Amino acid sequence: MKRQPRAKKSLGQHFLANSDYCQKIAQFAQIGPEDTVVEVGPGSGQLTRVLLPLARKVIAVEFDRDLVRYLNEHFLEDNDDAPKHLDVIQADILSFNWALAGEHPFKVVGNLPYNIATQILQNMLPIKDRVQSGTFLLQKEVAQRILSSPNSKDYGYFTLLMEYHFERTPGFDIPPGAFVPPPKVVSQVIQLRPRNSPFLVPSEPHFQGLLKEAFQQRRKTLWNNLKSGHDPESLESAFEACCIPSRARPQEVTLEQYACLGRML
Repeated sequence: MKRQPRAKKSLGQHFLANSDYCQKIAQFAQIGPEDTVVEVGPGSGQLTRVLLPLARKVIAVEFDRDLVRYLNEHFLEDNDDAPKHLDVIQADILSFNWALAGEHPFKVVGNLPYNIATQILQNMLPIKDRVQSGTFLLQKEVAQRILSSPNSKDYGYFTLLMEYHFERTPGFDIPPGAFVPPPKVVSQVIQLRPRNSPFLVPSEPHFQGLLKEAFQQRRKTLWNNLKSGHDPESLESAFEACCIPSRARPQEVTLEQYACLGRML
C-alpha cells in the first residue's frame, strides 16, 4: 500500500478522506454505468476509488505532478481493472482541454480548490452544452453565493451568472473533520445542471458586463450604478418596462428583471 500523500499548503490542498461522504457525493451525482466522469482535483483518490466501480470511465484531472504519480501507481497496484477505465491527466483545470473528455456528454465531479472555485465554474460556461451535470464540493460561503435568492446578503453577480446558466440544487454540508488536513471552514456539496435560461438575452457577454456594472457598489441603488454607462431616457424606459423601482438596490432585482434590462439596454 502506498503511503498517503501529504497535502501542500501552497496549493490549498485539503483531501476528502471520509469514505462515507465520498459515497454520498457519488450517490448525489447519480453516477451510472453509462457515465463518463471528469473528476476535478482527485487529490489522494478517495472519491476516485468510489467513482470507478460506478462509471463507464473516470478522467481525473490533477494539477500536482506528485499526486498524478501517486494516483497512477496507487490504482495500478491496488485495482487491476482501474487502468482500463481510468485516465489520470496532469493539467491545470483552468486551462484544461475539454476535448480530452471525449465526444460524448459527461458529468463533472470535484472537490474544487477554494481559491479558484469560482474561476473553474466560470470557465465551464463555454462547454456547458457538453456537461450533463456538475456536482461540486465547495467552501460553504461560495455555495451559498451560488444558491442564494434576491434580498439576501449572498445574492450578487455570481449568483445571477450561475442561475442564468444552471439549475442549482443544494446538497449537504461536510464538516472540516472529513478532510486531511481539516480546513477552517465548513464545505457544502451542490449540483449544477446546465439549462437554457427562460430569460434569454441577445448577447451574453454584454449581459455579464451589465451584471458587473449593477453590483459595482451594493449599497447604491441600481439606477446609480448604471447611470454612468447609459443615457437617462433609455434607463428610465428600461426600468419602467422591466418593472424595477427607481430606488431598487441591485440585490433586490430578479434574474428575469436583469434579463429584461439586458434586452432593453
